[in-house]
Amino acid sequence: MTEIHTDRLILRKAISKQDKISLVSQIGDWEVVKWLANVPYPYTYNDCEDYFLISNSNQFALNIFLDNKLIGGVSLTLDGDNYYDLGYWLGKDYWGKGYATESSKKLLEYALEKLNSPKIKSGYFVDNLSSGNVLKKLGFKEVGIEKRYSDSNKKEMDLMLVVL
Repeated sequence: MTEIHTDRLILRKAISKQDKISLVSQIGDWEVVKWLANVPYPYTYNDCEDYFLISNSNQFALNIFLDNKLIGGVSLTLDGDNYYDLGYWLGKDYWGKGYATESSKKLLEYALEKLNSPKIKSGYFVDNLSSGNVLKKLGFKEVGIEKRYSDSNKKEMDLMLVVL
């Protein structure tokens, strides 16, 4: 089973029932979910179970732990355009501490070791400047804005596309 260590974090699949309850609470916070395109609001325990059924087949979909406590998630998902799409989220209590950058950087390094010259992209809703800063620190370059439907906001929003 994949387990990746950073200076402060552990990225891994394994998650307990208590971690799932924590995940539902953290990702279900409006201040978190409003920035995520594919996450419904309100977010339920059943949504969490559905997510794990899908993510278990993706070796690059990992949970972020700090001091053995679940604080977020990070993933690379292969899209139909043959790009891996980087996604991440953190519980609100963990914003502004560098965890998104640290976990994403380590997952990208791991994926680059395992994959043969992958093409990697990401995106952020244009009002989410903090996420834009994370992606810039990781070396992503802006390529343009597209409309993306947000399940939580229940409308199309402007998404800044970025590539590595």
